[in-house]
Formats: sequence, structure tokens, C-alpha cells
Amino acid sequence: MEITSKVYLSIFAWSIIHESGAFSTKKTYKRLWINSLEKDVIRSGFQNLKPGMDYYPFYQEAQTRQIADWLIGMNGSMLYTLNLRSKGANGTFSLGRVQTPTLYMIYQRQQMIEHFKKEPFYEIESLIKATTGSFKALLSPSQRFSTKEELLSFVSSKGAAIGTQPGTIKDLQTKMKKTNSPNLFSLSSLQSKINQLYKATASQTLKAMQGLYEAKLLSYPRTDTPFITDSEFQYLKANYDSYARFLSIDEPMAQDQPRKRYVDGSKVQEHYAIIPTKQVASESAFNKLDDLQKKIYLLVMKTTLAMFLPDYTYEETVIETTVSTLCFKATGKVPKVEGWKILFKTDTNKENEESQTLPAVMIGEAIQAEVKSVQKETQPPKPFTEGTLLTAMKTANKTVDDEQAIKILQEVEGIGTEATRASIIETLKQKEYIKVEKNKLIVTEKGKLLCQAVESQHLLTSAEMTAKWETYLKKIGKKEGNQETFIANIKKFIVHLIEHVPDDVQKLNFHTYQAEVKKEADKQTIGKCPKCGGNVVLKKSFYGCSNYPNCTFTLSDQFRKKKLTKTNLKDLLVGKETVVSGIKKADKTTYHAKIKLSDTGQITFVSFVNAPKKAKKVGNKA
Repeated sequence: MEITSKVYLSIFAWSIIHESGAFSTKKTYKRLWINSLEKDVIRSGFQNLKPGMDYYPFYQEAQTRQIADWLIGMNGSMLYTLNLRSKGANGTFSLGRVQTPTLYMIYQRQQMIEHFKKEPFYEIESLIKATTGSFKALLSPSQRFSTKEELLSFVSSKGAAIGTQPGTIKDLQTKMKKTNSPNLFSLSSLQSKINQLYKATASQTLKAMQGLYEAKLLSYPRTDTPFITDSEFQYLKANYDSYARFLSIDEPMAQDQPRKRYVDGSKVQEHYAIIPTKQVASESAFNKLDDLQKKIYLLVMKTTLAMFLPDYTYEETVIETTVSTLCFKATGKVPKVEGWKILFKTDTNKENEESQTLPAVMIGEAIQAEVKSVQKETQPPKPFTEGTLLTAMKTANKTVDDEQAIKILQEVEGIGTEATRASIIETLKQKEYIKVEKNKLIVTEKGKLLCQAVESQHLLTSAEMTAKWETYLKKIGKKEGNQETFIANIKKFIVHLIEHVPDDVQKLNFHTYQAEVKKEADKQTIGKCPKCGGNVVLKKSFYGCSNYPNCTFTLSDQFRKKKLTKTNLKDLLVGKETVVSGIKKADKTTYHAKIKLSDTGQITFVSFVNAPKKAKKVGNKA
């Protein structure tokens, strides 16, 4: 398990003590350690203060990490930036101990998608027609065929054929099965779920959760575990009725004893899973929350309450059918006890739609089977979303083959920490290495170029490298490692980069990059600069000259808070007056205005105008 909070809070606390000159080995230091901002929790925390020096090794661990990150970031970023610029690349190229392998992970997935070639394959399915109804069944065991001829040969070898033919119900098994409610949330699992459900970014979710924590409605958000201790279970149990009333459900508590799936003190090192506090949001307090906070609060409340409700129980029926010596299997589910799923009706309805209801049949019953050859295609991997990337960062061991590396990654729980993964993704966006399109993470041309440049430096691209460093850093936190040794090795690595990066960059093919950058720049260009004749291009929230810093011309994309159209902007750049429609007044009514670009390059008001006439429709009336 991670010791994230101990480490990061330790560096804040001890850095302040050192910088203020207040550190002394003769002084006694105490630490307040709490998971909630409720009064009774704070009071209990002050009554049970922890020895401050117990946390000092964590400060040394965090300080070492900070120094190492600074050394790699400052030296590596400058090194790659200067070498890439010498080949004609614009901008700065920053590196990071966790940032760069994360970017490379997205890049590798994108490369797999871009170079994926779909290949056809064939499967055997059947429509079984019994006396009481029909149902779909799949070949058992399942098998794929490269060609239709291969499939037909297989079917023939089993004494069957494509088309309708007689068969027999060989076996019928009906079992009652149960499904437990979902695990409680850690930070990354909640961020992943919220991104999946509502497309919110990891940083938006963390910010919303921080607000709920400060409002004393949810427990500490930056936690790495989905478990609680018996103490939290008891207070949640005591508040069950209040939580149920808030969710407007009238279900008695069914699971009143702790279960290891949720309650395991051995897996809680400092912060437990994200759960509601004893203070339930009043109607007025809930209404004051923003939309995302409401969604998060409801999801956490439902997931926590589900732990106390009955398991979801369903009847699973498996029917095996033989056609000559071909065997087909069909599975159907019939819900018996909704249990905790009453809290998640939308998800339950989707699952029920996907599961077929099987008719009543008997073993030995004669049926007619329509055997089919179905052509399908192999599918490329799916692009990362922020939610799936968070999971991939936490489970990076699944992308590594080396057994020792897998073990290390499991010990440190992937790359990054619960507290830093969201900010790493934000950094990649801010540096314009990735962008978000329809909730999918796409590597930009700038990001691709950096990935190609660092490709031969395995220590910069692999999750394994980050994990090995993290392992030694944790040894420092346990007094088993040495700060000086770690920093010395980091410096050796930087010397290695200085010796090899120029050759790596020299080997890169810049033609594709430059062509793509030009294509992208052309898309963003809206006209010529009135000052120097350069291109005026989009720069995030405004337009500016491509010859910056030699030319400082800028153009706002708004006039009196009304976003200008590209036509407006193009007119302004060529000296034309242009009409802006629908500018809002303080009283929320709107007006239309004519504007122009002044000699000093400022957008200026010319006059009020009547509403622009709508273009007449051409053609016959229907």
C-alpha cells in the first residue's frame, strides 16, 4: 500500500520547520492525523497526537523525490528542448520522472490503434427453436476460424452443416447466484468511475471531492485504499437510517456484520476509503453543491449504503444443445432479489437488456437448430480516456513482461500516486502533449515528437524505471536507503542523457512532424497580421501573431463577452467593419453592434445596428 499522505504532508510540515529555523533535535514535535473535518474527529485527533519524529524519514523520502524530479526535469527538459529546436521544432519540451512514461503509455496505445489492421474471422452461432420458444446459442468451446472454408470444414467434420437441422437438448443447469455490491472507492477508482459516467476530468473530480471534504460531507479524498476499518463500519452502520432517508429508500439493513471485501484494517495504513461522514447533507446544503459535487456525493452515498443491502441474487440457466457432434451453449439470467441494485436502477436495466431470457426446456427434448457462419473483424485497442488511463497508471504491471518489474510495480502500485496522477494528466494537457477529443486522450504532434525522441532511453519511457526509483525512495522512508546514493545515481543518468540524446535526436525524421505541424497551423490561421504580415493563429483563448516574440500583435476572440465568429475575425484583420450579433446587456436583453480594428490593433465599437436579416429559404413549400 502507498504511504502517499504521510510522505507529502511530511515534506510540507518539515520544510516549513526547517525554513523557519525552528528545527532542533532537542525539541518535541507532535503530529495531528485525521481523516475528516468533523468536530469529534478533530477533537479525538488532538487527544491522540502522534510523535512528530516518526514522520521525519518520510520527509527525507519526499525531499529526495523532489530533488530527483527537479534534476531530471531541469536538465532533461533543457537538453531535449535545445536539441529538438536545433532540428526545427518549436516550443519547449519538458520531461518528468512520471510524466514522460505516462505520455509514452498513451503514445504506445495510439500507435497500436493507428497501425492496427483489421482482419476478418469467422465464428459459429445458432438459433435454437424449441417447443416453448427460441434462443441464441454459441459454439462451446468457442473457436475462431481464419477463413470460411476452414469453418465449413470443421462443421462438416462434426457431421453437421450450415443451415437448419435437428438437434437435442443435452443438458440443463439452473443455479442461484449472488453478486456483492461494488467495492468502496479510492481516489483513482472514483475518478475513473466519474469519468466513465459523466466525462469529468480527474482534476475536476478531485476539486469537487475536496469541496465535499471541506464541507464535512465526505471523508479525506486522497486515499489509495478501497477499505475501511471496523471503527468506520460501526459509525456507518449507526447512521444507516439517515443515509437511507437521504436517498429516499425504504430498505431494512440486511448486512450488519463487517465483510472482508469492504472492512479490513490491515489494508488501511492512514486514510480509509472515501465514505460519507456522520453529517448527512441537508436539502439546502445539497442544493448548494454544484452539479458534479451532487453526482459524486450521491454515488459515494449509494456505494456505501449498498454494502448494507442484500446481495443481488439471480437465477442463472445454462442450456447445452447438440447438433450431431457440435455443442452449443446458451446462458440466461433471471433476477430474483434486486438487493443493492435498487440503488443503481440504470445500470441494472442495461444489464437486463443484454441478458436473454431462456424458455423452459427439458433434457432430451428435440429441437431445430439454425446453424450460422458469422463473419466478424478483429478490433483495435480502445483509446485511453482519463478514467482508463488512471487505472492503467495504477496497474502498470499489466503492460510489463519482466517478472521482477511486475513485482516492483505491484509493490508501488503502478506509476504516480493517488495524489499526483490527476495533476500529471493535467500537465500533459497544459504542455500540449495530449488533447481530449470526445473524452478520448489523443497525443498531439508535439507529444509524438517527444516520444520518438526519448524512445531509445528506456529509463525515461518505462513504467518499470519509475517503479524501481519509487522502490528505493520508499526504502529511504523506512530508513533502509540513503538520499546521497539515490541522488548520485540520478546525476549519473543525467550525464548519460547528455552523452546520448544529441545522437538520438539527430536520427529523427522531422519531415512528417513538420508537415503535420504546418497542416495544424493552417487550420488555426485566420488571416495575416496587420503589423508584420505574419499569420494570426489561435493561441488557446486568444489569437496572436506567429512571429512572436518579434511581433506582439494579439486579437481577442470576444467583444463584450460575446464570442466572435471566424468571419468577424477575418473581417477585422483585413480592415473591414463587421457586425456582432446577440451581445448581452446587464438586463439580459441583447443588441447588435458594428465593430472594427483600430490603428493600434484594438477592437472598437462603431455603432448599434438592427438585427441582421435572416436569409430567405429557397425552394417550394412542402
